[in-house]
Amino acid sequence: MKKIILTLFLCFPFVASCQNDITESLIISQIERMTENSEKETDYSELVNAYFDMLDSKINVNNNEELSQLIEFHLISTYITESINDYRKNFGDIRFFDELKLIDGIDELTLIVLEPLICFEKPSSSNKFNVKDIIKFAKHQIVFETDRNFNKKAGYQNISDSILYEKPNKKYLGSPQRLFLRYNFSYRDKIEAGFALEKDAGEYLFTPKINDSIRKMLDGHLYSTIDFWSFHFLVRDINLSNNLKIKALALGDYQVGFGQGVTMGSGVSFTGSGGSLLRKAKNIRASKSANEVNYLRGAAATFRIYSFDVTAFYSNTKADANVSAVDSLGNPTQITALQQTGLHRTYGELIDRHTITKELFGCNISYKSNHFQIGYTIHKTNLSCELYPDPRIYNTFYFKGKSLVNQGIDFYYIFKKISFYGEAAISDNKAPAFLIATTIQPVGYVDFTILYRNYDKKYQNFYSNSFAAGSGTRNEKGVYLSTSFSFAPKWKIVATADFPQSDWIKTTSYSPSRSRSYDLQINHQINSKALFFIELKYKDKEINGSSEMTYMRKLVHERKTMFRFHITYPIGESVTLKNRAEYHIIKTDLEQTKKSYLIYQDIIFNPPEKPINLSFRYALFDSPVGAVYAYENDVLYSFSIGSMYHKGMRMYLVAKYKFSKILSLYAKIGCTIYSDINEIGSDLEKIEGNVKTDGKLQMILKL
Repeated sequence: MKKIILTLFLCFPFVASCQNDITESLIISQIERMTENSEKETDYSELVNAYFDMLDSKINVNNNEELSQLIEFHLISTYITESINDYRKNFGDIRFFDELKLIDGIDELTLIVLEPLICFEKPSSSNKFNVKDIIKFAKHQIVFETDRNFNKKAGYQNISDSILYEKPNKKYLGSPQRLFLRYNFSYRDKIEAGFALEKDAGEYLFTPKINDSIRKMLDGHLYSTIDFWSFHFLVRDINLSNNLKIKALALGDYQVGFGQGVTMGSGVSFTGSGGSLLRKAKNIRASKSANEVNYLRGAAATFRIYSFDVTAFYSNTKADANVSAVDSLGNPTQITALQQTGLHRTYGELIDRHTITKELFGCNISYKSNHFQIGYTIHKTNLSCELYPDPRIYNTFYFKGKSLVNQGIDFYYIFKKISFYGEAAISDNKAPAFLIATTIQPVGYVDFTILYRNYDKKYQNFYSNSFAAGSGTRNEKGVYLSTSFSFAPKWKIVATADFPQSDWIKTTSYSPSRSRSYDLQINHQINSKALFFIELKYKDKEINGSSEMTYMRKLVHERKTMFRFHITYPIGESVTLKNRAEYHIIKTDLEQTKKSYLIYQDIIFNPPEKPINLSFRYALFDSPVGAVYAYENDVLYSFSIGSMYHKGMRMYLVAKYKFSKILSLYAKIGCTIYSDINEIGSDLEKIEGNVKTDGKLQMILKL
């Protein structure tokens, strides 16, 4: 079978998808790095959606606030935005792309990154909404998507009602298809509105296929339509008077963040490698993804009063939780944990579904001048019942109770080629958390960043997403260093070092622990369509020590070394090739050295002015411990990072066909074949055999 597939691969050299865009490659590289460094599974689809929104709406170079979004994505530096603003002060608004070549700090790679993202509109002095213009220039988009695994997983096997009654978590109560529908309305960068519906694989639609006994056990926990629905409405820039403006008003589902995310940062944010880590983007944004955990639902508004921004926000959502005590009427009075998966496929997951109410309200006041900003944030979280985590030692300082108040101060100051930024926060148990950093860019092709964070082990916050090496803003302190410089045209070196430590026990360490990591990447931009990079990464981390021969309650060193080579290059006008090879070495004090590798070939076929695009990948991997990660081309707006375990091969084909200006169809088929196992997954996800096949279909209608 393997030989047949390999033969087909070698004989099919012109299969591929959308031509690889350099800007998109930078986004992909960042998400891959975030996935590799994360200690928990995270849905980054929100970031992918934000990127495509930016690509569709374009960033106005002559609008400083819009330009700040590119900093949030780590696509340009703070120094470049300051150079653009200085140029505009001296010579007026930028009208042509070639003018950017005259601005200090903008090199050829930056121009390539900016070209697909920017426009050159003159800032409007009037922010009045004209109904006729809204009707005429509004954009409508409908996205329908379905995907499934084609193997028969253990959770979908037929079992008798009697066994299901005895073991109600033995079966998924729905079908294996995932369904997603989204409608979005937008008018320039001023108005956004829409809704989204989603059914995950294993969840039921309208009616579960269960007997009366199980239905009675689930009384009050069943839903009657679809598991998750979302809606959003966001309007920006409404002038009320000369000195009073509504900068943003959100109703429905939204995200909000201030400063560096220590005090308040819902959703997820980019944590790039190299360059400034300063966050300057808009504080309120619509939540349009199907993420069922990291969203706020209610209302939020930002008012500009002279040089002050005042933001108020309120959210009231239902949350999944493990209930440990109920009252005489069966209402939850105590929980042990908040669930973060958003999955409701089994009896147990349905019992935990929407069991408590999570209420949030707060405000932010900030003062902003041309190069300086300072802000104060305070918010309170109320749970509808008491939270008491399991009495395990690593939960000693985790939040307990029903109510939590967080407050903090953030700032940034930009002086010529130096920027200072940071944030200090405190939870109502008096535990502090703070971050302080500076970025220096003496010339356009060199920058240095040093960041220090100290998040107390007692710090408690439900809404925080600041820079951290671990999985949360608590029990971590350390120094982060980075530099990037171009030693020659089209060449760039990015180097980072991080030295985090924890003062308390974690799930992965029996005692306080330390780690250190180093990352070196050499990039060469061959031309506007071709690049390559070499990356060397090393991480030394203290973890719990155990082996098959010995069990030791002490920390041991786990040392991971990774070497990665990646190249993207075109062959003619229609074909682009991507090659990657990476090698991993993992060594601990108690175990033998283990080695992993990943090799893949992408062939991307994007004929000019043709309605069809194809993308094909053939990958070989061998990972006896842990996983190797690789971003996969996917249908539009979807996020897909392949996690490859054991030994085998992975192939997929993505196709796009544009029937007209308004209708496009995407499809993906993938297959993973393992050579060292005959059983894939475990529990309800178990698949008998060594072949795993998945597929996805998407239709997009744009009006």
